[in-house]
Amino acid sequence: MKKISFFLLFISISLTSFAQTDHPYKFEITNLPDTTVYLANYYGEKLYYADTTQSVNGKFSFKKVKPEKEGKFAVVIPGPKYFEIIIADGENIQMQTDTTDLVKNLKVIASKNNEIMYAYVNFLTEKRAEREVLSKELEANEGTPEITAKIKERYNALNDEVLTYQRKVADDNPNYFISKEIRMSLDVEPPLELRDDRQKAYYYFKENYFDNIDLQDDRIVNTPIFHTRFVNFLNTTLIQDPDTIIAAFDKMAKTLDPKSEVFKYTVHYTTYNAETSKIMGMDKVFVHMVDTYYTPGQAYWLDEEKRANIQKKADEKRKTLIGKKVPELILADTNETWISTHRDIKNKYVVLFFYDPDCGHCKKETPKLVDFYKNYGGDVAIYAISSDNTEKWNKFIVKNDMTFYNVAIPAKAYNDAEYATNLIMSRKTNYESLKYSETFDIFSTPKIFILDQDRVIRAKDIGVEQIEGILNRLTETDKPAEK
Repeated sequence: MKKISFFLLFISISLTSFAQTDHPYKFEITNLPDTTVYLANYYGEKLYYADTTQSVNGKFSFKKVKPEKEGKFAVVIPGPKYFEIIIADGENIQMQTDTTDLVKNLKVIASKNNEIMYAYVNFLTEKRAEREVLSKELEANEGTPEITAKIKERYNALNDEVLTYQRKVADDNPNYFISKEIRMSLDVEPPLELRDDRQKAYYYFKENYFDNIDLQDDRIVNTPIFHTRFVNFLNTTLIQDPDTIIAAFDKMAKTLDPKSEVFKYTVHYTTYNAETSKIMGMDKVFVHMVDTYYTPGQAYWLDEEKRANIQKKADEKRKTLIGKKVPELILADTNETWISTHRDIKNKYVVLFFYDPDCGHCKKETPKLVDFYKNYGGDVAIYAISSDNTEKWNKFIVKNDMTFYNVAIPAKAYNDAEYATNLIMSRKTNYESLKYSETFDIFSTPKIFILDQDRVIRAKDIGVEQIEGILNRLTETDKPAEK
């Protein structure tokens, strides 16, 4: 029996009796007291409440699901405990089980999809147990090559048996949704002639990744297996390079109906995945997704206000994408001398370090940055921008022995609009500098950028410990070609 956490409030509430004919999904759970029972639908990897009913003497039923909402569901009893079912292909369903073990004791009386699914589940459970035995044998015989070789042969034979079973079930039942779900779990296999060439095998696998997935069937988004497969495509199969991901997604998207649920799901997830990624440079994917798929008239699932908000986020990130030349940053040091990243700093590379003296993480990273600067022999300047401009800032500089460029916006520029305007008009600074949080998309600290001699962003959103390695690589790759 399984337990689960559920995420949304009820989408619909309907108290029903077991006898109602407009409720074609009928269940009986022995030893279940009269209680509320729920039907939950998968959307991606998560379950959401879709219907509710009341059990009487262990019997209950649910109302019919619309064809476009078909997919994988779960019947949930108090605990919460649940068992999964397939609702698809317009089938009526009748199933029985008991509270001692909802899955193990489940019997499918009516529903070909669920009959196939539970035979498949039972087969996999049996083979998983066999695999665990073999794994323990391997561990116990580590260091004895002759024995482990034979165990590995049995292990491979077991894997082949599972694959053969999966293919046969899918091939023998092409008109049932469960076959699509089983087929989705199968990796595409490169042709025999490519398998000995890892690079060619990889490219074949990547280019044909969706061969076993029916992207034209919107019901697949209502299964966790599609979510898993799509996440694996984005984050594991593809090289984690923004241009690679953009090209691969655009190619896939061209095969989809822009009004389909599969299009909606993949666009939304790819955009969210890029926006929240910890990998450097993935904001380029986010900006591309917004520019390409969230223009007016697209992203039909969002109202205009939400679409405009996500467009605004993209615009905020646009100026600081890797490969972009940053706006000139001109801020004042502790003596209110204005220092420009473009005009006054002659070093080949500049590290921008945005921080707050009160930020706990900044307090840990700053001493590391100081050590790096004192010990690094390359041509680099550090331009440290503090969000605080009070005496606290001065004490922080002294305490950490920050012997590089230390700048901030003077307090008067915050409090006196006329003074700020005069600074801009007199060209002591510029608008982008006085609004640097927006210009450089600084919403948390610390944040680090590495700029080259043209003040083009070469790296960003990195830790202090990564600076030296990145600068060393840049120094090597930026060397002029030998004549």
